[in-house]
Amino acid sequence: MTYDDFAIKKNLVSLAIGKTLIDIDTRRYSEVTKLLNEKYEIDLSDCYEHPVHLRETLKELYGNSSKFMIDSIKQNLSDFPDHVEIAKFLNTLSE
Repeated sequence: MTYDDFAIKKNLVSLAIGKTLIDIDTRRYSEVTKLLNEKYEIDLSDCYEHPVHLRETLKELYGNSSKFMIDSIKQNLSDFPDHVEIAKFLNTLSE
């Protein structure tokens, strides 16, 4: 995978996460980005490389409702099922 491929997938995942959070409620976007930064010193664009941090942040903030958010992120990325790296991200996020 070239740097351009990596950057494209990273941006795609970041946009899907952001869209999901904003579609649910704009406060969700702010809450998640704030906790990601405070706890892990990352932002949404880093979640492609650190899906566990996103999963743990969503669980900490929203408990069982985090599953709904994860499913929404998956739905936003459903047009890219043949991308191995995105599939790995989604599998880790869903664990």
